[in-house]
Amino acid sequence: MPQPALQAHPVPRFLGLLLGFVTGTDFLSSLSLLIAHEAVRAGLGASAAGFVWIMTIYAAAGLVMTPGLERLARRWHYRDLLAWSLGLFVLGSGLAAASDSLPGMLASRVIQGLGGGSLFTLSRVYLQLAVPTEARPVHVRGFILGLMGSTAPMAWLTALLVQEAGWRAVFLLQGGVGLLVLLPVLFLVRAEHHTPQALGRLNWGMIAAFAAGALLLLHGLEDLQIERFGLRHILTLGLATLLIALATRQLLRDHDPLLDPRALGGRRYLAGLAFYGLYYLINGAASFIYPKLLEEGAGLSLSATGALLSLSGAATALLLPVYFVLTPRLGDRRRLMAAGFALAGVALVWMSLRIEPGTPATALLLPMLLKGLFPVLCVVQIAGLTYREVAHEDFAHAYAMKNVMRQVVIALAAGLASQGWQARTAHHHALSPGALEGLVAARAGTDLLLFLALLCLLAAPLALRQDRLR
Repeated sequence: MPQPALQAHPVPRFLGLLLGFVTGTDFLSSLSLLIAHEAVRAGLGASAAGFVWIMTIYAAAGLVMTPGLERLARRWHYRDLLAWSLGLFVLGSGLAAASDSLPGMLASRVIQGLGGGSLFTLSRVYLQLAVPTEARPVHVRGFILGLMGSTAPMAWLTALLVQEAGWRAVFLLQGGVGLLVLLPVLFLVRAEHHTPQALGRLNWGMIAAFAAGALLLLHGLEDLQIERFGLRHILTLGLATLLIALATRQLLRDHDPLLDPRALGGRRYLAGLAFYGLYYLINGAASFIYPKLLEEGAGLSLSATGALLSLSGAATALLLPVYFVLTPRLGDRRRLMAAGFALAGVALVWMSLRIEPGTPATALLLPMLLKGLFPVLCVVQIAGLTYREVAHEDFAHAYAMKNVMRQVVIALAAGLASQGWQARTAHHHALSPGALEGLVAARAGTDLLLFLALLCLLAAPLALRQDRLR
């Protein structure tokens, strides 16, 4: 049963911007750990496998929560769900900062993930369902700007805090940002008009199968970052696929499913989902490669690496207002998508030509700035095209499905990028047995950047020829 549309009501002019900041707290949780992974591992005395669990358990907790948001919103206000989610995120962040062992950290990350892992879906669906139609475009632009703007400085800030205060500062930063956005949600945003309904029947067998399958799937994909693909991965991913297939079968047979795949079969939506997947695959792999390449290949410090990554994010945030002004004159969004993929490919090739041991950060400024165009010209366009034919009452299911896919593809991208890094590193060691580690890392990273560039250049004509997104 689709959720009845909320009665739209007047909202603060800054609501979209605030919800972008809310979503940014979720993005911060993974971004900051990618930057500070060595410090966190050393501080906890965790193995590489243990750190993979720290990443996986947060994503899995969020993935399990996401399909149930529409059902929870039948009973409670979206504003209240946002507040409770942020509260759990802040609590989990504080517990993580106080953790002295891997089990304590994992328990903290579960709490943090149950709160933060679904904030993206919760924020965007609330914006869609509660804001009046005529006011929605302004708030959606604010949402995008708030999300991109709030995450832009975080790589640099994380690096500085880790160097000055140690690994616990990563989680204190996460909790502090969560608290800063929780306060305006509590005191400046009033609850939407809402008639509480029954939660409906919950299929606990389906929920258990989906939860177990999601955990195994994400962990199996994340585990590719530290081990070569083998029989254990085949068994793990096979069991995960079986459990998720069983859960999907139950969803299709349920007259009131937590996540309704039957409402999401539109050709435009499915084509948009495919391009979302391609974007997250390329961006997720690049997000894994860049920090390793800058630190190990170019020999840059953690703070310089963070500054370059934040420079790219700042370019995205600064370009957004210009893009919003020019939107009416830019024409077909598919052309912008194609330009985004093509320019991303150029940025990747440019970076591959610049990277070598001892490369100064100043020599990498321009390719990193060009990289900042990718989200503006690509994912913003995909978002604008995908949901045009999704019924208002099905939007919660559609956005939840997209974010379930997003989590899985990002984990897959990181796993594949790591496998590629290991393979190309071994290849270059074999070619040049006495080569310095920095040179081997630079060559391996360059190979992977060129492969991603090829994907981008293949995606550009596909975007142009995609009639379903016309």
